[in-house]
Amino acid sequence: MTDEQVSDQTRGDLGWLLDDLVARTGHVRQAVLLTSDGLATSASDGMDEKDIEHLSAVCAGFHSLAKETGARFAAGNVRQTMVMLEDAYLFVTPAGDGSRLAVLSDIETDVGQLAHEMALLVRRVGRHMAVPARAATEEVDP
Repeated sequence: MTDEQVSDQTRGDLGWLLDDLVARTGHVRQAVLLTSDGLATSASDGMDEKDIEHLSAVCAGFHSLAKETGARFAAGNVRQTMVMLEDAYLFVTPAGDGSRLAVLSDIETDVGQLAHEMALLVRRVGRHMAVPARAATEEVDP
């Protein structure tokens, strides 16, 4: 399998929606749709496979930590996780049952507009972003 084929698989059927989000929202670098346990299901154009996988794993971890914090301190469900870096913002938001939408943007981003655009996308197509839970597999000793 070539790198291009792997990339096409990861882009998924919803890649065009993520490309649209990147194109119409100022200073957005990348967008990734991922499962709650960190597997990328779709990505915007321009990222290599390793970066997609890394960002997905990191975002699943951030969201999981935020979810546990909300539960531990009776603060409610996570609506959005935001990480502010020196030169970028990272947003993670629930996006359908079992999935998350992650967006990496430049520091110049209008964070209010980006949060709004992410919420609109999830509201419009969140049911198509849902990911069924993966079943645990048992290993059978021969």
